[in-house]
Formats: sequence, structure tokens, C-alpha cells
Amino acid sequence: MTNIEKTAHWYAFVTRPRHEKKVKSYLDGTGIESYLPLRKSLNQWKDRRKWVESPLFSCYIFVKIPYIYRYDVLKATSVVRIVGFNNQPTPVRDEEIEAVRLFLASNIDVNVHDGFVKGDDVRINSGPLSGMEGYLVDIRGRKWFELYISVIGKSILVDFTENIVKKVQK
Repeated sequence: MTNIEKTAHWYAFVTRPRHEKKVKSYLDGTGIESYLPLRKSLNQWKDRRKWVESPLFSCYIFVKIPYIYRYDVLKATSVVRIVGFNNQPTPVRDEEIEAVRLFLASNIDVNVHDGFVKGDDVRINSGPLSGMEGYLVDIRGRKWFELYISVIGKSILVDFTENIVKKVQK
């Protein structure tokens, strides 16, 4: 048994959609240390407004356990899998968990973008511009991407709901 299997590290686990709080409650009941980053937002309905706490990272919860105890987490009905790369679970650094805690404690408005940052090389995989490659110039909200197409030297706005944009590995 290796040392990494015995030492407690933070691991990210994927949950079923909208089951993050349920998993957190289950883990708290079993005594397993977990962290579910929650952000407060003011939701508006027709008849009322209410402050709601929702997960910062949809479908993810962080758990601090030795690797050999991963099955204690995976047996929860709403947990799908442990996050890893190359078929190996990958620990999350303590500094990254602490940074998320500090951001949320500071009441700074935090937005989460799923893997895209300015400057990423991307390819459009569907729609009328399918096959075009360029790099990401800007992210505007959750729906629009401004994309610079290097082949034609123009910037365009791409509706993310209609065109699937993927990162290009160079």
C-alpha cells in the first residue's frame, strides 16, 4: 500500500445533478469530511424574491479522505464517480480548496466558466461554421463567445447553445 493511499487528500466527486446537498448531508452523517462550496444569489419569481444557496460547481463535491476509503463515498446513491485523469483519481491541492473558501468568504461576485479561458484555441464542431478554428477572445455571459477566426482575420459572436465549441489540443 503506497503512502498516497493512506494520507488524507481532497478529492472531487461527481454527483447526480441537483444532488450535491443530499450527498453533503449523507457524508456529514457518516463523519466523512466534505466541502460543498455554496454561493448565495437572489432569485426572483412572479410573486416573491428569495435568497438561495446553490453549489458553486454544479455536480461536484470535495471530500478529504485517504484514497483507500474512496468506496465509502462512492457507495452513496447520488455519487457517480471520483474525478481523475488517465484512469487515476487526482487529488485537489489544499491551496485550491482554501482559495475557493476565501473567495466565497469575501463576498466577491464569482462566476464559473466550464474550462474556457481567453486565448484558448477552439474548434466549432457543429452548425454553419463547423470545422472553423480560432482562439477565444472573450466570454460574454453564459451564452455568447466572441471568437477570432484566424483563417479569415475576423471576429464573430458564436451562440454557444447552437454551435458546440471545443478546445483544440495543440
